[in-house]
Amino acid sequence: MSVGAALEQLLRLIHSRAMKLAALPEDERDLHYDLIRRSCCEAAEHIGQNPDKAAITANDMVEFVRALVGIIEVSYGSDQGPSTDRPPPAHHFGRRENGMTRG
Repeated sequence: MSVGAALEQLLRLIHSRAMKLAALPEDERDLHYDLIRRSCCEAAEHIGQNPDKAAITANDMVEFVRALVGIIEVSYGSDQGPSTDRPPPAHHFGRRENGMTRG
């Protein structure tokens, strides 16, 4: 798998998770952020990062997902509340309408 394909797959995974998180009430999200943090930390250590660097990487990933959830909420009108019973329709990375093209 090329680096570009791996990156695209990773971004789709992150986007999908953020969409699901945006559909949850805010008070139910922390458990999911903790799971993301642990998974990312384990993965970073698995590829050779020392535990301190892996923790930083994991925290950066959680902050990125939190920011993406915030963007999703704003784009779907957070004045209607932080979430609804159903998630908004998904947009996909790699499409022309959001400025990205497949390489």
